[in-house]
Amino acid sequence: MNGTRSSYDGTTGGSDHGGRRTHIIQILRDSKQPLSVAEVAEMVGIHVNTARFHLESLVDAGLATREAEVRSEPGRRRILYKGTLPNQTHERAQGYRLLAEILTAAIATRYPDAGSDMYEVGAEWGSYLTSRPAPNEVFEEDEIANRVVDKLDALWFAPEYRVEPQPHLLLHNCPFIEQAKNAPHVVCQLHAGMINGSLAELRSNQRVVELDPQVQPHLCRGWLGPKSDEPDDGVPLNFDAPVSAMDALAAKKDK
Repeated sequence: MNGTRSSYDGTTGGSDHGGRRTHIIQILRDSKQPLSVAEVAEMVGIHVNTARFHLESLVDAGLATREAEVRSEPGRRRILYKGTLPNQTHERAQGYRLLAEILTAAIATRYPDAGSDMYEVGAEWGSYLTSRPAPNEVFEEDEIANRVVDKLDALWFAPEYRVEPQPHLLLHNCPFIEQAKNAPHVVCQLHAGMINGSLAELRSNQRVVELDPQVQPHLCRGWLGPKSDEPDDGVPLNFDAPVSAMDALAAKKDK
């Protein structure tokens, strides 16, 4: 598998560039206008040459398109980029997104206190999706964090691990952002459980103890702290009261 790494498009699977390119894809998606290399570089906080490298790789992978700027004045025209994500164009992906929306709305409206259950389901799946270390194998916390980041990267979360001001995970992309906005107690608790299930499987002494959803568009922050001896029943979600799933569906229908 490692021998074919160069053939990857760089958006998933724990490549060196995966999280950053997923972040750039979301920026291109969210922008109403095509963006220049300089604009992307500024928004992501990277050098223009690095931004150009990632953008051209996304074009080669069919995940972005490039076009020349239309100018009415003399001067060199900029090259602009816009995203063409599979879930915008692929019918099967559209179907899965609709299914996720239907299931999330059903759980949110019928079980308004489902947060702890969703957290438990997420923890089970996080454990299932994580390779268990050998009985005598012990990882340092930084290595565990890297393994969790690699798994989240493969699932399109565009993750980043930081240690200051205290250890935390930054998720630059939520694959289910609309569902998370409408029913965070369902989706966000599910994701927090998945991360903690993975940490538990790797025998980490850390857990996500608080989650700040959507601190910026496509950015969530998960604070890590010592694991508790108490049974896990979810993590605190720090944000304003969300719109209910049914209110969100009604507003969407009225548009």
